[in-house]
Amino acid sequence: MSLSSFSSNTVYPSYQLPATLMLLEDWSLVLVEGKDSKKYLQDQLTVDVYSLKQTHYVLSAHCNFNGKVWSVMYLFHYNNYYAYIERSSVVENQIKQLRKYSIFSRVIIKKNNDVCLLGLAGYDARLILLTIFEKIPDQTTPIIQNKKAIILWFQNPSERFLLILSIQNVCWLKERMGKKIFLNDSKQWLSLDIESQIPIIDDASSAKFIPQSINLEFLQAINFQKGCYYGQEIIARIHFRNLNKRFLCILKGKKHIIPSIGSLIEMKIEKTWYKIGVLLSFVHLKKSTIWIQVVLDKPVHNNNIFRINQFEKIFFKKY
Repeated sequence: MSLSSFSSNTVYPSYQLPATLMLLEDWSLVLVEGKDSKKYLQDQLTVDVYSLKQTHYVLSAHCNFNGKVWSVMYLFHYNNYYAYIERSSVVENQIKQLRKYSIFSRVIIKKNNDVCLLGLAGYDARLILLTIFEKIPDQTTPIIQNKKAIILWFQNPSERFLLILSIQNVCWLKERMGKKIFLNDSKQWLSLDIESQIPIIDDASSAKFIPQSINLEFLQAINFQKGCYYGQEIIARIHFRNLNKRFLCILKGKKHIIPSIGSLIEMKIEKTWYKIGVLLSFVHLKKSTIWIQVVLDKPVHNNNIFRINQFEKIFFKKY
């Protein structure tokens, strides 16, 4: 099996997903090495790096001075230092921003091109992994590192796993899994993230939103007790004064369209359409269903009708 065998197959919601192995080509691994790596990340990210355990990972954000999110990442210990996983489209610029203040710190920040990221989800995903690895992660130990792979455990929207392994070990893994597993690409994992209310920050939406507007406070990706980091004053003020009026939402439609990230979202009130938010990400599911992840300016109800302004005759409902 080669990496080219991961094709773009039908994408399923979590409750219908068969056991599926996904090539996560739309995500990348970034390494942060050096004696000052812990302190440097502590001064940059929204989480408390000092309290991160070896057996855990944490969802975090890297923000600019104005509190706008450059990227959302999963941070964890890696070979005595740190690594994080984020969307590939933001890697180049996000690393550039993170390196800006490293001239006086003993830290090296670089993308790791020598590994492959795979997702495993669907029916019997845990049992499949247990036939290959002696120990796999769970709720109490959500990350496991062994000689063959690093495995991260996710609870939502249903149990799933993210594997980091060498390119050579991809074939080894697939052979151990057998022929009953389905193969897919990043779109299937993207749909699971959207379903889990994980914000998808790509290049087009980078540095556009504060963490609270994209669900990160609810996901415990902000620590309000740690010391200063870039954007901290604005983010803390919004939290303590309850100033955030925007939130993440999933809308569901029935057409196969290709919207643009950042497109305006409109809601119908009586006979008039009003601007209410912007599009963050989207994914097509089976039978021409489309999910769009949006940031809205105010609460909405299940009976509200929405549209993307560039597709005026295609309507959405809250998922």
